[in-house]
Amino acid sequence: MGAVVPKQFLPLAGRSLLDRTLSAASSSSRIDGIVLALPSDTPEEVKDAYRRLPKMVAVVDGGEERQDSVRNALEAVPAETRIILVHDAVRPFATAGLFSLCVERAGEHGAVVPVVPVRDTVKSSGKTPGTIVTRDRNDFLLAQTPQGFRADILRESYARAYRNGVTGTDDSYLAEEAGYPVVAIPGEETNIKVTLPEHMKMAAGLLEEVPDFRVGLGGDAHRLVEGRPLWLGGVRVDHPKGLLGHSDGDVLLHALADAIYGALGDRDIGFHFPPGKEETRGISSSRILAHARSRMTEAGFGLLGVDAVVVCEQPRIAPLADAMRETIAGLLSVPADRVSVKGKTTEGMGFEGTGEGISAWAVALLRGGRKGSEGGATG
Repeated sequence: MGAVVPKQFLPLAGRSLLDRTLSAASSSSRIDGIVLALPSDTPEEVKDAYRRLPKMVAVVDGGEERQDSVRNALEAVPAETRIILVHDAVRPFATAGLFSLCVERAGEHGAVVPVVPVRDTVKSSGKTPGTIVTRDRNDFLLAQTPQGFRADILRESYARAYRNGVTGTDDSYLAEEAGYPVVAIPGEETNIKVTLPEHMKMAAGLLEEVPDFRVGLGGDAHRLVEGRPLWLGGVRVDHPKGLLGHSDGDVLLHALADAIYGALGDRDIGFHFPPGKEETRGISSSRILAHARSRMTEAGFGLLGVDAVVVCEQPRIAPLADAMRETIAGLLSVPADRVSVKGKTTEGMGFEGTGEGISAWAVALLRGGRKGSEGGATG
């Protein structure tokens, strides 16, 4: 079984929740830059892919708790920043209009939180164990993100919180504890936070996209030579020879990258990483695949699946396939069951059969979407 995928990377109609959230934030003309906190064990190549996105200022490691992640992100926010918004990565339906409103009102009031009214009857625990008491729901509001702050207020609120050992479930609580008034602004009913499996079904129902499917085919081949390590699928393989190339020669990752580029109509590896450039000599092919992923994300597409074949007599691919799948899935931020790696031999025929080289072929299926109407969750 594959590793557990962090919820922000869970796919929603072909794109991860995080990618959809970043698209929503960057679509606001009032957002000048984004600092992204990712789990510390996120592959470095994936972090690099996010660093390439429009408006991305920095990608930092998250902490043990949400509050720690925001604190780490705050340290990467440029000192001259006037307004800071804090947003949950798993709220993909906040509109550009809500982001812009938070920036505007935070400039006016100092600290603002979008809220929606409680529409269900509210109960609390009674004095007798097991009993409940009805409360006036008009006394309660549901807080959302993005929450907006003047930069000096948010920085001081966090500094005080850590000095005094204060923890809170959101950023506005820290501002309240620091003595700053927090103003409520209208939230959006569709701005749901995806935290439970059931929420994914609700989120899918909010999408009003016309699916846009793309298929790409990629292939590559390299000569086997002595004196070089063998890399296949991002995994170093114990073998007497390695693949010759301007990069580390990983034909499998090259084929996958070209399949993604092809699905996007975005040329090929040779265009994005010209072999004559000295600065890319010896580059890890993981970085090449991360670049292809960043181009896919920037274009508004997600990966539905890849299927790849490695053609060689040696090494045997079957014992290595699972490790390759896990590595590739991590680089592409998708579940491992969306990645297929197979090995084939040529029964002694051709350069693969004689052991002169290795080739690989891959197919990638991408899904994007465009709004089917002007209603729904658009802003």
